[in-house]
Amino acid sequence: MKYRFIGWCNEGIHDKIWAAIHLDSESYGGQVLTVWGRRGKKMQTLVTRDDSDLLKLIDNKKWKKGYEQIDPTKLHKVYPEFKDDLEKTAIWATLKL
Repeated sequence: MKYRFIGWCNEGIHDKIWAAIHLDSESYGGQVLTVWGRRGKKMQTLVTRDDSDLLKLIDNKKWKKGYEQIDPTKLHKVYPEFKDDLEKTAIWATLKL
């Protein structure tokens, strides 16, 4: 999987993951699956384009909400089931297209 961004917000009562994953080979302008939700709960998804609006969302809103960017190896330590949950979610999201 080619991650565009993985964020973890663990402040106060919040324990959320937000990620953007490329669905195709394009690095910019291609389709991106965004996934978010509380750790260990059912995740929500949205397929969008990797464009300036997505960059603004990551750069402005996610940082302001307290998300810390993490790499996939740390994600595995924070949320060991994420990859399995994400694969299931990604399959359903792509089937909806």
